[in-house]
Amino acid sequence: MPGALEGLKIVELAGLGPAPFAGMMLADHGAEVFLVKRPPSAASGRAAHIAARDILSRSRTVIELDLKSPDGIAQIRALAATADGLIEGFRPGVMERLGLGPDILLQANPKLVYGRMTGWARPGPTPNPPAMTSTTSPSPAICTATAGQAKNPRRPSTPSEISAAAA
Repeated sequence: MPGALEGLKIVELAGLGPAPFAGMMLADHGAEVFLVKRPPSAASGRAAHIAARDILSRSRTVIELDLKSPDGIAQIRALAATADGLIEGFRPGVMERLGLGPDILLQANPKLVYGRMTGWARPGPTPNPPAMTSTTSPSPAICTATAGQAKNPRRPSTPSEISAAAA
């Protein structure tokens, strides 16, 4: 049975956070998703066999491109020029520095839906740090919620801290 999103072409630039999950969900519902990943290298510390078993990469066509090379940038622009949507989860400003911001890509494809997922509000007080557990956990709202009756805010433990404590 065809999915509800069959016929849509999506370009996903691999990253952390909600972008991989969004790409997986779009693909699971029938969209043709091209997942652009960095090639594995010794410098990145990412082993090819681990990347190949990444469950969030399911249902997608994986393309390995170096986003810091002119050829890689040109290939992303070509993909985006014929795509219905693009999703990315980089820190603010990264796509603009690569020459892949919405102002550039929308010139070539005005119908492109540019999905930008960051962990922080862009005009907010903390727009630039990466949004990972170590940076989001100490946020005031979470610390206030964990304060309890004693009004003694504490940062929730991260999975790595729990593992370290158990060892």
